[in-house]
Formats: sequence, structure tokens, C-alpha cells
Amino acid sequence: MMSTLLTLGLGLTTAWAGELKPTSGGGLDAVYAPQRVAVLIGVDSYSDPALPDLRFAAKDARDLGRVLQSEEGGAFDRVYVVTGPEATSRAAIQRAIDNATADLQRDDTFVLYLSGHGTLTVDPALGTRLWFLPTDGRLGDAARTGLSVEWLEARVSEVEARRRVLILDTCHNGRDKSSLDPTTASLLESMRGEPPAPRSLREVSESEARLYAAQYYQPAMEDKNLQNGVYTHFLIEALTLGASKSDLDRDGLVDVTEAHEYARDRTIHFTGGMQVPRAEYRIVGREEIYLAGSDATRSAAERALLAATDAVLNNTRVLIDGTSRGALPSLIAVEPGRHQLVLESDSGEILLSRSLRVEAGETVMLTDLFPTGAPRWELSTTAALRQGPGLSTFSPWVGGVELGRRLETQPAARLRPELHLRGAAGTATLPVENLTEPAIVLGGELSVGGVAAFELRRVPLSLGPSLDAGLLWRSFTGYSGPELQGGPTVIPGARATLRLDAPQLGQGGPGQLVVRYEVRALPFTTAEEPSFLIEQGLALGLSFGGR
Repeated sequence: MMSTLLTLGLGLTTAWAGELKPTSGGGLDAVYAPQRVAVLIGVDSYSDPALPDLRFAAKDARDLGRVLQSEEGGAFDRVYVVTGPEATSRAAIQRAIDNATADLQRDDTFVLYLSGHGTLTVDPALGTRLWFLPTDGRLGDAARTGLSVEWLEARVSEVEARRRVLILDTCHNGRDKSSLDPTTASLLESMRGEPPAPRSLREVSESEARLYAAQYYQPAMEDKNLQNGVYTHFLIEALTLGASKSDLDRDGLVDVTEAHEYARDRTIHFTGGMQVPRAEYRIVGREEIYLAGSDATRSAAERALLAATDAVLNNTRVLIDGTSRGALPSLIAVEPGRHQLVLESDSGEILLSRSLRVEAGETVMLTDLFPTGAPRWELSTTAALRQGPGLSTFSPWVGGVELGRRLETQPAARLRPELHLRGAAGTATLPVENLTEPAIVLGGELSVGGVAAFELRRVPLSLGPSLDAGLLWRSFTGYSGPELQGGPTVIPGARATLRLDAPQLGQGGPGQLVVRYEVRALPFTTAEEPSFLIEQGLALGLSFGGR
């Protein structure tokens, strides 16, 4: 995968300018291929005299950007480095995030990094609130000119990308990369112990990580010997020179958890415990967020994800190869390959049971695995054996053709009505009254009908009663020449239908192989004498169309 360094357009000025290169080739596959995108913001200078300039915040963003863009580092597809006074105002930062994330999709990865001044405010009603200050931020008016950490967390959570990371190299205690307005500082001095913990930070969501350079009441330091913020320096080291040590599971990749733990331990040691980084993550199974490692190694290590957006499936338990892997709507990470999937309701009912093959990095929507609720056509051929007193009138074997239509229902509905049109015919040598030689009789059926098919969950099988209305007829050469006899009838019965996935047919959706067994009672009247036949038939056909 070719990495491309992008600069932000729309008049934004960056201290590190790159070239915008269009994606080459690939067509739709390239457009929809998973992307890795990072927005790295470094704020060194401030318009508010109360905020001293920082030395290495912009350099932090540039240095981390070079690592994430490199093949041996993160191999990110798009890296936006945002520095300089015009590019790091409050409105410009918000615009940069919006522009970078506008086209992200579910299977993408997004990293937002910010280095600069932070502050906190204490309100009797709202409690402690944490802020990141842009170039035009005012220390005494953080609520109107700053970006709240709560907003940053919410903004990252809203991004469509499946894997999301927020990294903040800032602090909020009034030292180093932090400042406090006099009113807040005076209030905190009057308190005993540490300031009250923030009450408004959002719970981390699935496949999301938040890395903070320090506890909210600790300093986040810059160091002139390291030429970076301390935490950022060791985070970069975890992805480059220290990758062999930060890669704890020796899989050739450095995920966000490994990178943070490496940087945390070395930051604590370097600062003598004055700065203790913290992190929050909720990683689903092996759904790690990889920050460094080759594209091939990263793809091979990924697992597939099972997901569901239908609220009807909430609390449904997912079993893979007989082992419970959690309940929906949580994401379920699954190893690539073929597995036996079972979905079980909270009452223990089996909703779905089927074999499923998944690929590395694939996202499978479980609602798509249920029989489609859209209409489908079915075409089948039938061979049937007839028994009963009517055999003296009709042939014992018939063959036929049926065209059916499955009606639209909800995708997970278990009752699926079906309509069909049937034609059948057969020949037999039967005795005919007043003829010395047996006659060759051609008999058949033309009917329309319906089935109330009830679908099972453990196997792709449906069962239900059927009812047809139509015409039974026969023709033969009688004493006075060719004769045609027939009459209307109503035919009750029952059928069991097995539908197995088949290759794609046409444009309507995946086809299915149809195998059906049916038993019916055929009443009729000949020469004013009522009679009947019991017919057992086996049909083979194809189902196609629908979604």
C-alpha cells in the first residue's frame, strides 16, 4: 500500500508541507479499500499573553507524522500534519478534523493526535472540565475559545472508521504544557489534595483507544534533550527504534496497547514518576489497532468481525464452533476460516445455525445471513408417485414443472407464504370399459396454489401445509374415438423444502438449490363416481432473485 502525505487545503498553513497525490488505479476496489488516516495537531504559539509558547508541540506532530507515514512505521495512507498559527485556530482545527474524516468508512482506521497547552475549569454544577487550547484560545475563557476533551472524545467516537485512536500530549494542572487562569488557580489552592476528577469524560466505545500523556492532575513535560514532549518521544520510539521491545507478542506489529505501555513505562522512569501516562481502550477480541508493522503482516493478523445493526437481534448470543463469543450488538472478532455459527436468543431459541467462511479484515453483517425477506422466484421439476383407488383412472407416475414465488416478509420472519403454478403429466396403459385392448391414457394436472411455509432455524428447511385449486384431466382413444375428460378439484397437502446456497445467479442475489418433498391428496370424480389419489413427489429446482 502506497503511503501519501497530505497537507490540509482550504488555505491552511502547515509548518511541514507535503504534496497531495491522487490515488492511482484500482477503480472501485481502491476507493473502497480500508484506509489509515491520521490528523496530527501541534500548537506552539498562542495569541493570549497568559499562555507561554511551547518549544516542541509542532515538532511532536511532524515527527510522529513522519513515522506514521513511513512503510516501516504505520504505513498510513493519509497523514495530515496541522501546525502554524493560521492552521491551529479553534475553527481551523475543527475544520481539519471534518475534512479528514468526511470520506471514512467502516473498515478504516483514524488517529487524532494533539500536542499543546491544556487547562481545566471547576464549576460547582458541571464539576471539573478539561480543555485543549488552540492558538486563539483564551486562558480566562476556555469554555468559548477552547476545545473540551469531552468534545474531542465525542468527535472521535462519531467517526465512521471502525478503529479510532485519540492521543493527547497535554496536561491540565497549570505546569509545563498547561496553564490555569488566576480564578481557577486560587480555587484549587484552597482545596485539600488533588482537584476533583472530571465527571463528564465519555465511556470509551468498542475498537477505540484514548491515550493521555499524563493523569489530569499531573504535568506533561517537554524536554530539550529529547527535543519532544516526553510521552510523544517514547511513543515514537515504540514505533521505530524500540519496536523490537514494544512488540510484546512478537507478531511483527506494534498495536496501540503495546505502544502506549512502552511509552508509559519509559515516561514514568524518565520523569521520576512525576508524569504517569494513562490510557482507555476497549479492544474487541484481537481487533487490535495497529500503529506500526508492514501492510502484509497487519492484514494477516487481522480477524474478521461479526456485527448486527438490527435492534431485533440485541441480546442474541453468538456461538462460534460451539463456544460462546459474546452477545449482540457487540462486535465479535473471529479468526479467518470456516466456522459453525449459531445465533441464540436470550430465551434459548436457535435463530440461525449455519456454516460460515470469513476472511481476514472482513466485516460480516449477521442480518444478511438470515433468509431474505424479499420476493424470490423458484423453478423446479417434479417426479411424483401416485397411489390409491384412482390408479384405475390415472397413471401411477407423473412428471411436472412448477414456477413459484416466495412473498416478501421481514428478513428474520419465520413464516414465509409461497404461491405457485404447476403443470404435470403422465402416461399409462389402462383398461377401458367396452374396449378389448388396454388404452394408452395421457393424464395431467394444471393448478395454482399456495403454501404457508414455516422456516426452521437449525437447518435451512421450511415446512407447511399447501392448498391447490385446478383441473385434473385425461385423454385416450375410446370406443367412439378420442376422448377428453376432466374436472375441477381442490388439492390439500403438505411440503418440506430444503434450500441450499448456490453460486450467484443473475443480478438479483445469491441463488439457492431447492430440494422439496410433498404429499398431496387428489380428489376427483369420473362418471359420477368420486375417487382420490395420494401423491408423493420429489422436486429439484433453483431459487433466484430477491436481495
